[in-house]
Amino acid sequence: MQASAANKKSMSEQPTSRITQLILLPIVTAILIGGLVLGFYAINHQALLELGDESKNRLTLFVSNLNGSLARHEYLPRLISLNSKLLNTLSYRDPVRVNVANQFLQSVVTATGASDAYLMDADGSTLAASNWQKAHSFVGKNFSFRPYFTMAIKGQPARYFALGTTSLQRGYYFSHPVNLHNEVAGVVVVKINLAEIEAAWTDRGYHFLVTDEDGIIFLSTKPEWTYKSLAEISPQRTLEIVKSRRYSDHKIEHLRVRNITALGNNLRLLGLIDKTGNTESEYLQVSREMKQAGWTVHLLSDTTSIHETLILRLTLAGFAALSVLLLISLYLVNRQRRLALQQSTLLLEKRVHKRTEELRNEIEERKKAEQTLRDTQSELIQAAKLAGLGQMSAGISHELNQPLTAIRNYSQNTQHMLERQQIEAACSNLIEIETLTKYMAGIISQLRGFSRKSTGEQSLVSIKQSAEQAISLFRAEVDKSKIQINLDIDPEITVTTDPLLLNQVLVNLLSNSIQAMQQCDTRRIDVNMKQSDSDICIRLSDTGTGISDKVIENIFDPFFTTKEVGLGLGLGLSICYRIMQSLGGRIGVANITSGGACFELYLPYE
Repeated sequence: MQASAANKKSMSEQPTSRITQLILLPIVTAILIGGLVLGFYAINHQALLELGDESKNRLTLFVSNLNGSLARHEYLPRLISLNSKLLNTLSYRDPVRVNVANQFLQSVVTATGASDAYLMDADGSTLAASNWQKAHSFVGKNFSFRPYFTMAIKGQPARYFALGTTSLQRGYYFSHPVNLHNEVAGVVVVKINLAEIEAAWTDRGYHFLVTDEDGIIFLSTKPEWTYKSLAEISPQRTLEIVKSRRYSDHKIEHLRVRNITALGNNLRLLGLIDKTGNTESEYLQVSREMKQAGWTVHLLSDTTSIHETLILRLTLAGFAALSVLLLISLYLVNRQRRLALQQSTLLLEKRVHKRTEELRNEIEERKKAEQTLRDTQSELIQAAKLAGLGQMSAGISHELNQPLTAIRNYSQNTQHMLERQQIEAACSNLIEIETLTKYMAGIISQLRGFSRKSTGEQSLVSIKQSAEQAISLFRAEVDKSKIQINLDIDPEITVTTDPLLLNQVLVNLLSNSIQAMQQCDTRRIDVNMKQSDSDICIRLSDTGTGISDKVIENIFDPFFTTKEVGLGLGLGLSICYRIMQSLGGRIGVANITSGGACFELYLPYE
């Protein structure tokens, strides 16, 4: 009787189970389809955010490079305005003194890499210029209509972008008043060519735009966008721009933009329509202001790659959805037998998980309290590394661009050789390509190692190898500035320390030495070592301008710097000081009798 009752109960549950399956399966299917639709938009949005993060990093690198290019020349007008050759020219204006001033300005341009430098009198007429011997010489030309002249003649330094009325080249102008007998007697101007910056960032798979305060594009890695505006300009403002001759005779047209969608966090999608009006390209835009220059820098990233990623992710999601449907079907068939067990197991798991999370949170809170100070120091060191990478970006780009160009040429030649059945020559080209890729991998490996965070673990480190790694990061800048580096360290000498932190200290000191010698005739850095029973001393000396006694007293203090505003926060040597303390060593500095400064790093030696 009991068995019969159990069978009847089991038979009565079977129709109920089938009805439940017939109801739940369509509901679950609808939920999964809705989830796929929502997932489509979520994945697309996430892909755009990932591309946005990558774009922001690229934009930061470009803005740092652009700021650095401007900052290298900003000081020049003020410096040369004090030169006696220019003051004598303003006072007497005889041909001999004018010729001396011309040659002086030419030497300034040659030494600094500026495009032009010239001196104007109080009426705006050019008395002397670096291009005095060229066909498009500025000598005798009057630029009083330029804003950089009107501001400087009133005693205020000025910065201004415009096309040169003589050369028709895009340039950025720095001007400074020239004082004679306590009165403004003239204006000195230094012009830099922005086309070189534009060329350095071309062919990178994305597009940079720089716009002025009116939204007009004057610098772009896509030439056909130049002298077009991102926003409508009023007729009155257009007349003012034409009157200032800022863009010469170029007609300012509106760039055809459509479908602007704000994504938040300084990101937006926009469509750019070509001249025919039939083709529209979609870009992800991120922008940043350069307030001192009055510019806005934009980066446009093509979203084509996102669609390919989206198809792959949706395919995986579809397989996952089918798998879920299969698992749910199996679950519904057996759920009557397993429901009680699953519920009890789930309840137990929740309790265990909850208690585990509580214990884990207690442990994490204690660890966080102990780790806060070390994390803060580590993040500061990492920030200094990334800032250093930003300063070295131009040199790194140059180092990678040359082998990339060579690889492209070799690849094209190999294709032609294979078509002509020149197998041996094609193999030779492939060997060259392999050599170039190994060379590029070495550069990237060094940068990856330098930017990696320290784990705090110490190991046996070759001092010479660490110094060579630090020097290699500045190879492009060293070659450009014609700096001689003498490394005299025994390769057999090793010390137990944190290799990443030691490398960070050497990179900071090398960077400071290179900057200190920019205006010196003799440029040499000596890296050597001396050893005692208790410690090892790494000595790094240069032939720079040295350090005043007053500065030496505070040189390792945080935020103490002698650099101009915008060129440093005064944290580099302070970080070096803290790192050496954490390694159980110390750092010292002194001036060299023959000129320059010498830093000494002491590490414990066993």
